Amino acid sequence: MAVTTEGATKVNDFHDDEALVRRTFAQFPSGVSVLSVDYAGEKHALVVSSFMVGVSLNPCLVAVAVQKNSQSWPIVRRAETIGVSIFATGQGPLTRQLAGKDRAKRFERVAVEVNQSGAVYIEDAAMWLETRLFSETDAGDHWMILLHVTRMGVDENTDPLLWHGSRFREFATETSFDLE
Repeated sequence: MAVTTEGATKVNDFHDDEALVRRTFAQFPSGVSVLSVDYAGEKHALVVSSFMVGVSLNPCLVAVAVQKNSQSWPIVRRAETIGVSIFATGQGPLTRQLAGKDRAKRFERVAVEVNQSGAVYIEDAAMWLETRLFSETDAGDHWMILLHVTRMGVDENTDPLLWHGSRFREFATETSFDLE
């Protein structure tokens, strides 16, 4: 089934066409986050773009979808607390480093703060959350994770890094206009 308007196809049957799903979902802008912990004396990171705030205010919950084949999630989930850092404009290269295949080099020359319970926070991020695992639900080839937020902070002088069209983006320069 395809709905068209002036020659443009609006809706395609995708019949499990993963490439079409990825291209379509890539058009939804999101922030870029890292879940990070210091567990058993080692820092671990899991970079995600499928992160959602405002799931619940009471208790304060955020959500993240994690691929079931993630090698980092089984380690991160064991920590008492999980640090969540929302990357700021200009931190794209850092994002790629923390998501890199070479786990031993992920935190090389990365400025972090580690709290007493093992949550790791990336310096100069736009926002930070201290969380605890609330629930984990089967969601196809992912786990839908709810995290209970116990502490938070924000740098109101920076903009978050955006992920759109499989590229890092930044907010456009603000312009003001008169509505009258």
